[in-house]
Amino acid sequence: MKRIIAFLTAAVMILVLSPVANAAPDLDLGGDFKTKIVYEKEKLTGKSELSLETLMGGDLKAGLAITGLNRNFDDKNGGILSVDKMWLETNGPLFPGTSSLVTRIGGLGIAYSPYTAIVGENGISVDQINLGPASLGAFYAWDGPTSTVQGARLSLSPVDALKIQGSMVKADQMYYDVQAQIIPADFMRLTGVYATEETDKEHALKVDAAVQVLRDLQIRAGYRDITANFSPKYGDPNYKDPKVPYYVPGQKGLLAGATFKQPGLTVEGTYTFFNDQFKFEATRTLGLGGINFDAVLEGVYRANTSEMGSLEAGVKYKAPNGLNLEVGYDFIGQQPSAAVELQMAF
Repeated sequence: MKRIIAFLTAAVMILVLSPVANAAPDLDLGGDFKTKIVYEKEKLTGKSELSLETLMGGDLKAGLAITGLNRNFDDKNGGILSVDKMWLETNGPLFPGTSSLVTRIGGLGIAYSPYTAIVGENGISVDQINLGPASLGAFYAWDGPTSTVQGARLSLSPVDALKIQGSMVKADQMYYDVQAQIIPADFMRLTGVYATEETDKEHALKVDAAVQVLRDLQIRAGYRDITANFSPKYGDPNYKDPKVPYYVPGQKGLLAGATFKQPGLTVEGTYTFFNDQFKFEATRTLGLGGINFDAVLEGVYRANTSEMGSLEAGVKYKAPNGLNLEVGYDFIGQQPSAAVELQMAF
């Protein structure tokens, strides 16, 4: 594995720094840098993410991601910067006259399913193998010096209103995942997921329906059946958005909710019958002196004990220069909070 990383590092450096690459008129270097400073529970923390990507000409790309940028400000040692992943990617046919596909070597970006298949280890993957209404992908990666992980996916969309995807991952055991989305009408959406662990017999079942009954009103209903020990090795319930996890082990039962939207106002509420909790959030856009900001109130009411589980209020503002500012107050914990975030794409 060290040889693979060393090879990729050398390859990227040679390609980027070579006179040929520097002279190429279509060399395109881009990336994304995001940093966020948060004051919460009397602690000041910082988190940053950096990724770089360069188009070497034609359909060849090279990229890397940096970790170790996160730290607590009361920690004098800080983090140790390291390259999280490096990769080379090409988009084109494997043989002349065949269909194009995406081939990636190095740090992978597999995201078949947040339930069973979020894989970023070093390896090789092929994806976007399109065969009519079907699309295929597969990967092989190393997780440590002696263990490997491999998987594949198959997506079908015979009509625009129907999408089905199945995936499998072989690691410490076999994991299977099936997802489906049906849009029978413009105002209705049905989704479902079933994921299972072959050896441990754990599973996750989710079914959701959303109906736009009025222009400003959407109603929702769903069902959850997630066993208490469901925890696939490559599952990531907080993928992309930790505030709204894809699954919570132990949930089983119905839920219902509604969302009301008008210009400058959004009110959303969800009642989960399996734990008798009502979660709500209201966002109102206000203007003051030519500056627009969002006032937010959110919380959780526990019906079984007739008490508030959480209640927070805050203000969010996005400056013209891309700076995001947030201030808030936790009424249950009686703690203030604040956050500053800046994201730059180049």
